[in-house]
Amino acid sequence: MSKPPKGSTAMELSTFKSSTNNALLGGGDIENGSAPLTELQRVKKEKDALEAELRAIRKLLDEKAPASAKKTDLESMRDSVTSNEMGDEVGSLNSDMSPTNGSFNPFTSIRNRIKASSNDAKKFSSRRYRKKLGEKFESFDYDAPDDASQYSVLRDAKEVAIEDSRKEMFRWIYLVLIGGFTGLIAYWMTFCVGRLVTVKWDHTWELLQSGKTVESYLYYISWTAVCMVLAGLLVLWAPESAGSGIPQVKAYLNGNQVPGILRFKTLVAKVLGITLCVTSGMPAGREGPMVHTGSILGAGFARGYSDYFPCLPNMYTGFDNTKDRRDFVSMGAAAGVAAAFNAPIGGILFSLEEVSSFWSPSLTWRSFICAIFAAYTVNIFMAAFNGNFNDSGLVLFGHTTEDGGTYETWEIFAFMLVAVFGGFIGAAYVVINEHITMARKKFWAGKNPAWRIFEAVVLISAMLSAFYFIPMLWPCKEYVTDSDASHHTGFHGLNPIQYNCQDTSSRRLGEAHIASHYNELATLLLTPQETTILQLYSRNTQGYFSIGTLAFFTCFYFISAVTAYGIAVPAGLFIPGMMVGAGMGRLVGEILFSIVGDTIDPGLYALVGASAVLGGITRMTISLTVIMVEVSNDINYLLPIMLALAISKAVGDRFTHSLYDVHMDLASIPYLEADPPDVFNSLSAESIMARKVVMVGVEATIGEMEEALETTHHAFPVVDTGVTKLNRFFCGIITREHLDGQLEKAKKEKKPVIDISLAMDPSPFIAQTQLSLRRVLRLFRGMGLRHVVVVDGRQRVVGIITRKDFINAPTTVQSAIQDPRFVRATREAMMKMERSTRIKGANANAPVKLKRSNSWVGVL
Repeated sequence: MSKPPKGSTAMELSTFKSSTNNALLGGGDIENGSAPLTELQRVKKEKDALEAELRAIRKLLDEKAPASAKKTDLESMRDSVTSNEMGDEVGSLNSDMSPTNGSFNPFTSIRNRIKASSNDAKKFSSRRYRKKLGEKFESFDYDAPDDASQYSVLRDAKEVAIEDSRKEMFRWIYLVLIGGFTGLIAYWMTFCVGRLVTVKWDHTWELLQSGKTVESYLYYISWTAVCMVLAGLLVLWAPESAGSGIPQVKAYLNGNQVPGILRFKTLVAKVLGITLCVTSGMPAGREGPMVHTGSILGAGFARGYSDYFPCLPNMYTGFDNTKDRRDFVSMGAAAGVAAAFNAPIGGILFSLEEVSSFWSPSLTWRSFICAIFAAYTVNIFMAAFNGNFNDSGLVLFGHTTEDGGTYETWEIFAFMLVAVFGGFIGAAYVVINEHITMARKKFWAGKNPAWRIFEAVVLISAMLSAFYFIPMLWPCKEYVTDSDASHHTGFHGLNPIQYNCQDTSSRRLGEAHIASHYNELATLLLTPQETTILQLYSRNTQGYFSIGTLAFFTCFYFISAVTAYGIAVPAGLFIPGMMVGAGMGRLVGEILFSIVGDTIDPGLYALVGASAVLGGITRMTISLTVIMVEVSNDINYLLPIMLALAISKAVGDRFTHSLYDVHMDLASIPYLEADPPDVFNSLSAESIMARKVVMVGVEATIGEMEEALETTHHAFPVVDTGVTKLNRFFCGIITREHLDGQLEKAKKEKKPVIDISLAMDPSPFIAQTQLSLRRVLRLFRGMGLRHVVVVDGRQRVVGIITRKDFINAPTTVQSAIQDPRFVRATREAMMKMERSTRIKGANANAPVKLKRSNSWVGVL
């Protein structure tokens, strides 16, 4: 191949690259009509062409580039070139050959396009995708295989109808049981917490009011230590019960087999542990653990039997499969939120928006029934013990005024400001907690897990000691009730704590219309969390908390909550997040009240602030809007809540993922996002597929099956090798269990070769090599697949794609752009585009038209 003459122009270089491309394509000189080359000659000619092209480009750069470019871009390009062929090719691609006439040239700014593609991949490649995936995580296959034994047409039609009716009947029975048991557990937890907290605080106040401060503190902190030790021991017994459980349930419903999260002992440890944690007074909520509890109940009923209680008779086991179990877990999650917040609609939307990756209209209707039974079970038990039936539920932060609330038009901008603050606070919560959790993992790695109990006891004891002593340093404030103070009493009103103030004869003021004093900070820190939120939400109580007290409480409780979340005990984040947000919102409301006057209600700002901070932490929108409206029992403030959640999510997304996603990242769970990056549009299935595929023939030998089963793969493509035994035409796919059964059958019948066509799935989902990677991901995630076989145009197996191949896709992109095969194939496709553009005229859509001819063209 001839070299381009010295001083060649851009057009001459283009002609030279066209002749080089002819050699790369393996043919002779078409214009001169030469005969095709042999394979050996073609390879040699290709090598010579690459070397000649690199020399020509280097020479042209030396002669045409300006002096400044010769010292910067040229040297950096040469530094990236190595002595082998791969380095030569990458170096040639990194050169900038942009012509001055502005015509289309595929070699223009290739380095910038590679960099842009890399940045796009890195944007998708959050910490989740850069980590080494945990080996303990496998995937579910929600798509039931089609084998000959499952065709209903081979069975009696009457038998099929009876079985379907029986299955539907048990489905509804299980829905009622899941909702009922979830509501029963929620009420039992609240009942136990209420009794234990009453015993704890009554004696603490008695000792404090009698002047025994030290004894009061020791009694108070001993409750904390005992509760944390017991909760830590429960987590040591069932490690999967730690935390809220929502990230694990979310990963499970995405198709990951997270070991141990749906076991019975996890349920026991979760329920008892969160009861002890809330009793201790640590910043923790019951709502997240209730989602995990409902999910465990759903999975248990779907299974139909128990390994822990083999003496119990087996129930209906027709739902003991991955798809039905997945649906029952989603319904259980909805029931958990409905029971915790008395919010059945919010529970359904929470399961749909936050935790479930697969949804259907039938699942909506069933989740609705399950959530209704959960909420009504709670109310029935409350009516049985309280003497009247109402729909107040367990956690209701309702408004304390009889008339509907109003706000001025200009306050919308104040709500937006609160939402921005909430987004920043939520993002800060996620970032700080992520670093704390990473430090915990690094520090405790390799150590005895029992030491985590010591961490929980020391940290929470120190935290609650601060809760106890800091209010003693706070000044007392005079509180005067008026004739209209009836709405300030009880659970729906104010509960001021006198603590170390005067008139200690009554700890709960508002019982008499007299002047007295109370401790603002003790009222916020030394009362149950639900009561604290209620006091911050209370309406028409302007000035009840001072600006300084609210500022200190918000900062102090934020530090406490972000530090406590992640220790080895069951704990949720809904209530702590709402407390921080309510404090921040009330602070803004009190500031505006001091400036504007009586038209401002700080309680409304507390509600908006709680929504904003919780939205900034979890990034939920629709479901959290409905939950906040249901728990506040006030539809008048729907629009401010919606506005706050929309803005806080937008602000939080600018900095980090949600807290649940971050904790899945830290656990290295391979979670598949619904929206892939734009680079997936330019890649195809062959870009990320695993090329070393373990296959078995339709007529499989014993040795072939044994060799396949020695691997850790879950399924194997079945191919027709033909007479020559060299072909690999795709016939179907067979799971490990079915292949093992065929192996045992062959050994039992003493057959060296056995036909496995009846045991395989003859019609699984497959992908062509040039199918867009975005469409492959939609197929994979939408159908709940565990693997997708990749075939070429002749239906030959060329690869297989699993969940981890999608997760590692950005890494594949980074390594592939340094691969000589990628460089060579890209050069061929780009030169084809150059010729096509030169013939048809400049066309900006030319790369899009030809992107399927080579999956990597779109990357550049």
